[in-house]
Amino acid sequence: MSMNLPSIGSAQTPYGLASIHVGRYPVGGALFVELYTADDEMPEPLAMLSCNLAASGVRLADDEFCVKSWSENEPLIEPLLATGLFEDTGRRTPTGYAVSPTWRIKNPQFVPPRRGR
Repeated sequence: MSMNLPSIGSAQTPYGLASIHVGRYPVGGALFVELYTADDEMPEPLAMLSCNLAASGVRLADDEFCVKSWSENEPLIEPLLATGLFEDTGRRTPTGYAVSPTWRIKNPQFVPPRRGR
């Protein structure tokens, strides 16, 4: 999405130290959470933690997002929850052959406003 967004924290992952960035998808307005390498000089995209299921009709609160917890993101789940920035709501949404957990951002100051609000 965009490295221009401020970091809300960092996490040590199996892929290295990652800075965590939050914004809104242009379609549907759901939260996205993206990870970048924590290299000060040349950060690179590391992973997209979220998936945009709002465009498919999934209803989420302003501080919630759907997590891509399968495939290459599977090793990220435990370290990112351990940061204390996120909370698993316990809700799950089927998406194709996988199931997406719904997480929420615990600190309201890290929740970007929706456009038009």
